Amino acid sequence: MNAAGARVWGRLLTWLDHEDGPQSYARLKRAPYGHEDTAKLAPFFSNGRLETARADAAFAQVAGRIRASRILFVPAVLSGIALKASRLRLVEYLTHQVRQLKDDGFDAEIADIDTGATVGANGARLAEIFERHHCPTWIVTHSKGGLDALEALVAYPSVRRFVDGWVSFQAPFQGSPVADVACNVPKARRIGASALKLLGADPQAICDLTTDERARYLDANASEIARLLAEVPVMCVGTAAGKGLLPAWPTLRWMEERGLRNDGLVPVASTILPGAHYVLLDGLGHGEVAASGLLSRRKFEQIDLLKILFALMLARQTNRVAA
Repeated sequence: MNAAGARVWGRLLTWLDHEDGPQSYARLKRAPYGHEDTAKLAPFFSNGRLETARADAAFAQVAGRIRASRILFVPAVLSGIALKASRLRLVEYLTHQVRQLKDDGFDAEIADIDTGATVGANGARLAEIFERHHCPTWIVTHSKGGLDALEALVAYPSVRRFVDGWVSFQAPFQGSPVADVACNVPKARRIGASALKLLGADPQAICDLTTDERARYLDANASEIARLLAEVPVMCVGTAAGKGLLPAWPTLRWMEERGLRNDGLVPVASTILPGAHYVLLDGLGHGEVAASGLLSRRKFEQIDLLKILFALMLARQTNRVAA
């Protein structure tokens, strides 16, 4: 979901009295289950800022291996409007990274999916795209795009042979409490469904993000997800916005009051696919790793972070082969 969508659901939270018990969101309060690589980012930062020269030097070591593949970006739910605006350079959502990669001679594009469709529909669509192109592919996903990619790789395991690696930014693998309100509170569901239909979106696309739905999905597919992680290198990126960063997002404070560090829309723990490698970044709201905005406090170029993650993932593969 983009920033505009988050603000819409944030307003709903200010109108509604959403009750939850002391055990609510217990899964999201547990320590992440996975392999943290955050410390490996430290050499690339200086005085809190990511150094482009260091990112370029690391990426130069693996660029040849990336160049042999296609890089497919999978966008967030309801991001179609942002993508259209990006063509006019009114905003930059994923398009800036794609353009920079293309300028450097890489084959990069944004997946042709319906950003208002359900996880099941987009998972099938992505599997079709992998099969049709029939070539090595790196996947870069944002938000719900990560759930769409996961569905493609779990429900259609044969397409994994085309995937060289997957970088997942801010995906709600374990769901979002904001989606719980949007789908489980009658008034919010009615308002939200009407708004989504006006946008030509399927209301179920938001309900796919509820914590109960995602818990069921992860539990039902635990063994297949473990096989996926054994076959495909995955790096998850979670962010915490921090106090005062997003005053226009009531969702940030609402989740913090429930003990959940979050990016304004997705709790940090939710962004980590159980068993995957991951990095955590502070001071970033939902979407700041994918979109450029005037109010962003991001201390790096998005493409630089992506280059470093590519380098870390390929170094891990090299070390595993050597071992």
